Amino acid sequence: MLNCIGIDVSKATINVHISKNSQDLLLDNNLKSFRSLFSKLKKIYKKEIEDIIFIFEPTGSYSEALRKYCSEKNIKCFIINPKQFSNYAKALGVEVKNDIEDARVLSKALHLAKDTQVKVPVYNEDVEQIKELMSFYKFTKKQTAQQKNHLEALTSKDGDKFSIKELKNVLKNHKKKSLELLNKFKL
Repeated sequence: MLNCIGIDVSKATINVHISKNSQDLLLDNNLKSFRSLFSKLKKIYKKEIEDIIFIFEPTGSYSEALRKYCSEKNIKCFIINPKQFSNYAKALGVEVKNDIEDARVLSKALHLAKDTQVKVPVYNEDVEQIKELMSFYKFTKKQTAQQKNHLEALTSKDGDKFSIKELKNVLKNHKKKSLELLNKFKL
C-alpha cells in the first residue's frame, strides 16, 4: 500500500497524500501541478515509480484534467465510486472529514478495488469533445425551453413589448446555435 497516492480533487486544488513517506500536499488543480507532483514522486519512488497508483473520486469536470494526465503518463489509477468511498470512510470511523483527511483515507482504499478497476485511464480526445458538445447542446436546449416558457407567459398576459421582442430574438439565435452545434457532431 506504500505505492498508493490518495488524491482528493476539488475545483481549484488537489490534496495529495503520499503513503511512502506520509507526506501531505496541497496543489493547484492544473497540469503544471500534476507535472510537479509526478517529478516529486519520481524522486521518492525512484525505480518503483511504475508501481504507483493514484486513487481518487471522479468529481465531474474537476477530475478530468487529472484523468487525462494519468492517461498520457501511463499512471495506474483506481477511480473509486464516491458512494463506495463514503461508506469506506464511515466504516473506518472517519466522521469529520476534510480534504486532506479524504486524501489520507483514499490512499488506503486500494483493497476495495477489483483487479479490473486498477488501470491506466483511457482518454480519447474525440470522445471527450463529443461529450462536451452533447453537454453544451443539452444546456442550450434547456435554456431555450425556459425562454420559450417565459415568452409564452409574457405573451399570454400581453406583457412588455420590449421583453417579448428581445426573447423572440434570443430564441431565433438559439435555434441558429443549436443547428451549428448539431453540425459540429458531423466532425
